[in-house]
Amino acid sequence: MVTGIQKVYDERAKVVTQMKALVEASAKEVRAMTSDENSQYAKLDADYEGFTATIRAYETAEKRANEGAAKHFSSPEYTVNTTAAKDDRGKDKDYESTFEQYFRYGNSSLTPEQRSIMSEKRGTSNQVVGTTTLGGYTVPQGFVPEIERAMLDYSGILQAARVIRTATGNTLPWPTEDDTATTALLVAEAAAFTIQDLTFGQTSLAAYKYGTAAKISWELLQDSAFDMAAELANVFGTRFGRAINTSCTTGSGSAQPNGVVTASTLGKTAASATAVTFAEILDLKHSIDPAYRMSASFGFMLNDAILAVLKKLTIGTSDGRSLWMPSYVAGQPDRIDGTQYWINQGMDSAMTTTKKILLCGDFSKYIIRQVQDFTVLRLDELYAANGLVGFQGYARWDANCINTAAIKHLKLA
Repeated sequence: MVTGIQKVYDERAKVVTQMKALVEASAKEVRAMTSDENSQYAKLDADYEGFTATIRAYETAEKRANEGAAKHFSSPEYTVNTTAAKDDRGKDKDYESTFEQYFRYGNSSLTPEQRSIMSEKRGTSNQVVGTTTLGGYTVPQGFVPEIERAMLDYSGILQAARVIRTATGNTLPWPTEDDTATTALLVAEAAAFTIQDLTFGQTSLAAYKYGTAAKISWELLQDSAFDMAAELANVFGTRFGRAINTSCTTGSGSAQPNGVVTASTLGKTAASATAVTFAEILDLKHSIDPAYRMSASFGFMLNDAILAVLKKLTIGTSDGRSLWMPSYVAGQPDRIDGTQYWINQGMDSAMTTTKKILLCGDFSKYIIRQVQDFTVLRLDELYAANGLVGFQGYARWDANCINTAAIKHLKLA
């Protein structure tokens, strides 16, 4: 490991030690933390988050560097095989440059050859003859990762759930089956077997359309020094990130995605309407069958404000150790009672009555279905009187839990 980043880990560990000391002192004396201790804790927590941000930035930079190296060694001079790979790369490059031309100057600026290139990657199959831009164009691969990175910044659910992509938006039936209550039976010699049929269910995933629009001046579009494609990626990515996180977290399931909180089942009700205990969190965790707890996708999900509450919990009045466990190793996540967790800002943030403040389960059982890719349509005429060009972006998705026994929630009294 690089020495510099290890020093950051070491400094963060010192901060954690001081945070634990504050919590353990109040726990040992069986009292609440004083206002002074709370202030000290808040300052230490801010330092911890600062060190964590540095570590994440370092890890992201390392990842980007590795990706850059991978692209370098997959370039033509390092590719053993053949014309097909070169042709694909050439087509992608042509599409990216053509999309940039369309983005800045509109459909009328494209040559017949460029229109043909764009039509090969149509954003929707539902076209009208003679209307070459209806439905917009799928954004090129160099643009899509920018959208998805921004979405991840705002969408904790995308980090935990299982995401699948489909080529069309037809209703996608997903078969389910629960045979956990059935066991093999003892059979006497020469006796008949008892038939134990399998019972199958079905969950359907639709394709709900979400969209947004923005206007950009002609001057900005024509200024090649200003990367408007990247700017639009950031803006639209943020908007769609918020939308997918909200819909896939608290969506009602009626004419919209069934959010993971909505779809989850009750695992534990806290005794208090304004507080939660270590024992209640353990009860939630162990309300889920061990078969799901062994999954790599098993963990907690909660709002960052609720995490701040859990960070101050200790294992017990006679044991001042913190329930929250920070990571001391690069690449390893922080944990709650030894279990990974994801921050989801779409979940409840207030410790008030009946709020579902904590999810726990195997999040691979929550499926997000996305149709095709993000699509952008340029509107040349609509705002031309004001010297503006409009851009519409849309995407389609649905989500649901395919096994409600796998994800449960803790609810306050």
